[in-house]
Amino acid sequence: METCKLLIKSMPCEMEELAQLIQELNLIIPRSLNNFGRRRAILEYVNPGEAQLAYNELKGLDNLLDKPLRLSPFGNKSSNTESSKNKANKSSQTTKSKQDKKKQLPADCSPEEQVELNKQLGLIDTIYVDGGARPDRANENDPDEEANITVETVGIGVAPAKVKKVRKSKQLAMQPYSYVIAVDFEATCWEKQAPPQWREAEIIEFPAVLVNLKTGKVEAEFHKYIMPIESPRLSSYCTELTGIQQKTVDNGIPLQTALMMFHEWLRKELRARNLVLPKMSKSNILGNCAFVTWTDWDFGICLAKECSRKRMRKAVYFNQWIDVRAIYREWYKYRPCNFSDALAHVGLAFEGRAHSGIDDAKNLGSLTCKMVRDGALFAITKDLTPYQQLNPNCVL
Repeated sequence: METCKLLIKSMPCEMEELAQLIQELNLIIPRSLNNFGRRRAILEYVNPGEAQLAYNELKGLDNLLDKPLRLSPFGNKSSNTESSKNKANKSSQTTKSKQDKKKQLPADCSPEEQVELNKQLGLIDTIYVDGGARPDRANENDPDEEANITVETVGIGVAPAKVKKVRKSKQLAMQPYSYVIAVDFEATCWEKQAPPQWREAEIIEFPAVLVNLKTGKVEAEFHKYIMPIESPRLSSYCTELTGIQQKTVDNGIPLQTALMMFHEWLRKELRARNLVLPKMSKSNILGNCAFVTWTDWDFGICLAKECSRKRMRKAVYFNQWIDVRAIYREWYKYRPCNFSDALAHVGLAFEGRAHSGIDDAKNLGSLTCKMVRDGALFAITKDLTPYQQLNPNCVL
């Protein structure tokens, strides 16, 4: 093989599903995985040798998929091969060889075509999907259609699994994440206030729970109350809503200190379980553990705006997360009016006090486990740095 790129001519599944399948089966992970048209994709590897090995591995997936992978090398053919073919046909088929060269012209792109091709290959937002893991209508099958399939994994320590009578959209829903970290901030608020994106709220409760998706158990907790600086006096509305008293935040810690303590807690818990967050390891870009929130408010608005406003350094791993609400709406085809309604719709009851950050985080972890048991596919829904393949300058 003379190229380090492979072309999938007709995608049999979602892009994120293919990425997760590659990881689950311990196949060679491509350097980049990009859309190339509506139903095509380009996989780029380090060198042609690695691309050849990946080609052989990917061809072996045909028996796991509804449709075979229409896979082929992508790129200019070897000039030596072309010249040898032209010499062989030159004496007897001069006219035909000229016609063949004209037909082969698209493979040898003009500079303008090459620039356009590079632009297409430069698209990054593939594995990390902004707005939720939504199915491509062009590839979507009947949601009520059922099939009997057998999936055999080749990863170390992974037993063959049989899946019977599952929906087409669930056939490749092998979760890349064995753990999630559920986070639900509580922040200063007022009775008559602007919409969330216009508020200058300060975090007053920082909870995080590490949940094992296989057992459904909370294995570790981080919980700190934060001292607000810009609006040190809590409104009566905020106290009634969250249950957080003024003396609690007066005895709290600064947000910067909480972020540092959280980093140390996170490092300890991840290392104890060999967990990796998304985009933190070159050998495992997807990771096997991810942050989950209910909506994008916690990381996308609240934390991001406060750190920017106060000129505090925010760890890069806060830039990728899963909005459980987006996955929930797509999977259950139901738009809950609030978090409690979302729990009730799937047969769960809220445990604890509503709008208590730590209780909200635990219930979010329970809902995530329930959705996993129901077959929902989880993938990163929001990436604040989609142009970066890896998060820089951060060690856990």
